[in-house]
Amino acid sequence: MINDLHKKLKKNVSPMYLLVGTEDFLLQEAENLIVKAALQGEIDDFNYQTYDLKESYLSEALEDAQTPSFFGGNKVIIIKSCLFLTAQKEKIVQDIEPLFDYIENPAPFTTVVFVAPFEKLDERKKVTKAIKKQVELVECHPVETSNLDGWIKERFTGNVTITKEAIEKLKLLVGNNLSILKLECEKLQLFIGNEGEVDADLVEMMVAKTIEQNVFSLIEKTAVRQTTEALKILHELLFIGEEPIKIVALLASQFRLLYGIKQLSSNGYSNNQIASSVGVSPGRVFYGQKQANNFQASELKEAIRLIAEVDYKMKTGQGDKVMILEMLILQLNK
Repeated sequence: MINDLHKKLKKNVSPMYLLVGTEDFLLQEAENLIVKAALQGEIDDFNYQTYDLKESYLSEALEDAQTPSFFGGNKVIIIKSCLFLTAQKEKIVQDIEPLFDYIENPAPFTTVVFVAPFEKLDERKKVTKAIKKQVELVECHPVETSNLDGWIKERFTGNVTITKEAIEKLKLLVGNNLSILKLECEKLQLFIGNEGEVDADLVEMMVAKTIEQNVFSLIEKTAVRQTTEALKILHELLFIGEEPIKIVALLASQFRLLYGIKQLSSNGYSNNQIASSVGVSPGRVFYGQKQANNFQASELKEAIRLIAEVDYKMKTGQGDKVMILEMLILQLNK
């Protein structure tokens, strides 16, 4: 949707835009593109104002929109937190009647951007129907991980390319958080320079890992019976303050996922079908498949049983949690 907006802005700037969705990165990027196109980069306090309707009145913003810029030329008014388009209760009750008049006859010198950072609008409302009919709608919803490949490739400039395996590894480590993905891509680009290839090993080395990814790595070491390495990862997690019971919960979740992947795969399901069935991204299934191949189905069932026992022991105070967790890792590595 952002690509479509970029193309349209090259042709002309609409008098009104409505940004809808919960992806902060896309909301900000869309806003930046509109402001840049409308003001041609010449931004100052006289031609650019933001009104947050959690603290301001809609009528003030609309009055500003109808007032010519002090030095003439175009101006942009950003109206954030448009709760009046949803079923949510407003902190400040807004008078929306002037809005109906404005959207029918917008000021020719002003671009108004309504920002609704919500999953959905209340389509039953008269004001929602009216505004959607008159404005340029820009959807800024979270992007499915499976649709990110092209977006990730576009982050790299010059003669830098990224392999498919590196993209899958990046999606696995970061997910679909575009703000973090952008930063990680910039970091990879900076490391490799203006020419070269980003591969999965480089992503593994450079991209910061969450506790979930560290647990994933722990299971990888367990899968190939690298007990010392598995314990090292466990101790690193404990050292940075992760709770043993949280680590056990993540181990349980990952082993259940591996068991599900193995069962569905043996029944002929494709990665996309498995992803849909178990509720994770195809990228996570791709790497989960590799892990699952290192276990027999019976081993995965036994791992799930052992983890359930450890979870019970921890929750009922049967011994030192760290020692119980270390014993679990040793049992899983047999």
